[in-house]
Amino acid sequence: MEIDKKELEKYNGRDGNATYVAAEGKIYDVSASRLWKNGVHMNRHHAGHDLTNEFGAAPHDTEVLQRFEQIGILKQTTDEQQQLPVPAWLAKFLESHPFLKRHPHPMVVHFTMVYFITSSIFLLWYYLINPSKSLLDAIFYMHVLGTISLPVTIFTGWLSWKVNYLGQPIGYIVRKIILTIIVVIFDMVVLISFIYQPEILVSPQGIQIIIPIFIFSYLPIISIIGHHGGQLVY
Repeated sequence: MEIDKKELEKYNGRDGNATYVAAEGKIYDVSASRLWKNGVHMNRHHAGHDLTNEFGAAPHDTEVLQRFEQIGILKQTTDEQQQLPVPAWLAKFLESHPFLKRHPHPMVVHFTMVYFITSSIFLLWYYLINPSKSLLDAIFYMHVLGTISLPVTIFTGWLSWKVNYLGQPIGYIVRKIILTIIVVIFDMVVLISFIYQPEILVSPQGIQIIIPIFIFSYLPIISIIGHHGGQLVY
């Protein structure tokens, strides 16, 4: 049985209607699931719609729907078939490897976050508890590792935004982009300062004080980025 998007909207789980959701061209009846009570899942996903793109930010794959009855397929016209806003070769590659649509960014972003947050904690430890040179070395290497991981994190973030959110300027994503740019700038300034003056954190004077300020700022900035990422998922 084929159901078009207009017809699918009727099965929104409200007013006694059945609860149908579509994903990857298939339509499932999730009426029996307590997680879809009143047609809403996790206070964000609404029944009666094609949720294919929303699965990109979910902590699970579309396989979770296979436990429910498939009652039909989603009818689409040529005009409705939306092309991914990425180069054709990349879109083709992603279609062949759907895993890469959903998981790379959540996998790699945590490494970058840990590197920069750890550098803030190490610096706080250095100033308040133990002024050990090994801590300064650790802060430097955290920045090296963070700098190496940043390009991968940024690329996978861009890819996730284009594939799963079609490049739409969603508030959380825009703020994540702005804060990421700030982190990149701070990281470059700190790393260059370390290279030219390895002991700059020992007793910063004058303009040098911005270096520990930048490092301490990672903690709130990265926390906000992580919070927004969680908001997108949940």
